[in-house]
Amino acid sequence: MTLSLRALRYVQAALKHGSITGAAEATHVTPSAIAAALDQAEAAFGMALVTRARAKGIFPTAAGRDVGRRIDDLLDRYEELLTSISDLQSNLSGNLRIGYNAPIAPAFLPMLAAQILEANPGVSFTLTEGDNNSVQTGLMDGQFDVILFVEELPNPQIETQPLIHAPTYCLCSTDHALAQHETVSISQIVAEPLVLLDRPAARGYYLDLLEQNGGDLRIVATVNSTEMVRSLVASKIGISLLNMKPRDLPTYAGQEIRCLPIRESNSGVTLSLGFAPGPKRKLVQTFVESCVTFVGSPSGTNLTVSGA
Repeated sequence: MTLSLRALRYVQAALKHGSITGAAEATHVTPSAIAAALDQAEAAFGMALVTRARAKGIFPTAAGRDVGRRIDDLLDRYEELLTSISDLQSNLSGNLRIGYNAPIAPAFLPMLAAQILEANPGVSFTLTEGDNNSVQTGLMDGQFDVILFVEELPNPQIETQPLIHAPTYCLCSTDHALAQHETVSISQIVAEPLVLLDRPAARGYYLDLLEQNGGDLRIVATVNSTEMVRSLVASKIGISLLNMKPRDLPTYAGQEIRCLPIRESNSGVTLSLGFAPGPKRKLVQTFVESCVTFVGSPSGTNLTVSGA
């Protein structure tokens, strides 16, 4: 059995709206046409694409989410083909949904978005901040086209493109005694009052590093915002650890801080792009290429503190 483009559009609408009635209203057809297209697609693919709950709508299965992404890709490519063969390589359109667990993302995502928009006015962006777990879940659930995250364990449902390896560094106020040094040691850090970034994965990661030398830690503040960490440190409450940094900007509190490499430490994280395995929309591929180009530039390398 073959499926027409019209049937694929009906299936796309059903998966997007989570409702046969909603899909019918969006595509200006009867609900029976949407239901028939779903039945045809499930028969053609030999798998259930949705589960149906009376009065509650429809819910995509794992296979349905994967097929939905492939339908999106196919219809995007078809629309690109219709615009004209000569523009196939240069024109982009549509919405790019980006989820990011990268508190430093405002330092570079707006610039990349502006570059893409300047060349492709038909593009729009939806940018959503979350923690490392939520953005991965959002990608697998189809909420995002691409994510920025720290990959901890390989996930077969997420294809990755490493971007930046960011060594862990110490930050302190500019008039702190440690600010006079070019590098610091773990023992010097744990002897000071500490401000701890309390985000999923980050808290355990930093505690493991700080507890290498044994002894008690004096944690004077825990916060879930990177910028709050920087502002507390600038206000001389304590020192802290981070991995990425803004591009030579003062803190929200207005004071300057010093970023110091940590001696004899291999600690660090790798910021990666994540996307669904398989064919990628041209817009996703263009964004990936823009990110890779940026992190290889001087502006990109300025987002990290070189190791000791």
